[in-house]
Amino acid sequence: MRILVTALLSAIVLLTVSCSKDKKDDSRQRKYVSMKLDNRIYLAETPKGIIYVPDLTDSDPNNDFPRMVITAQTYGGDQLSFTLAAPTLPFTPGTYPATKKGNGLLIMLNSSYTTLTSEGSADFYITITRIDNMMVEGTFSGTLKETTGAGGPRGLRDGSFRTTITQVSQ
Repeated sequence: MRILVTALLSAIVLLTVSCSKDKKDDSRQRKYVSMKLDNRIYLAETPKGIIYVPDLTDSDPNNDFPRMVITAQTYGGDQLSFTLAAPTLPFTPGTYPATKKGNGLLIMLNSSYTTLTSEGSADFYITITRIDNMMVEGTFSGTLKETTGAGGPRGLRDGSFRTTITQVSQ
């Protein structure tokens, strides 16, 4: 009887301890930008996102629409900068093509001293999949070109991002 009681108490204690600890999933808290460019993977941690509120009080037409700018730096020192424009606030989930003014990606590759842009690309898209007042996440892909005009088009694929956003006036 003593062995049965000991085994039963041990089983209860073991079940209580194992069920009381829930593993916390921090994957939704991770902030990053990742992509494949020319079959090389680039990763940037802790990007910054800023939404610029339109300023309709001055005569500058370049700040009369909301802009979102996401900047990041990879471990190799490469710089990335997304820019998205919307007709009105708030930004909403959807596709933002580089063919529309204000949308695009600029990459400065530290290793080759090359600057790539999505400007003029007919197939470069940034897609916001989820956005709220604190976080934005999405995907991007398409063709980039060198700003100097040298070299051919470069394919970017499997791009994704998640970052916190803050809102400031222009």
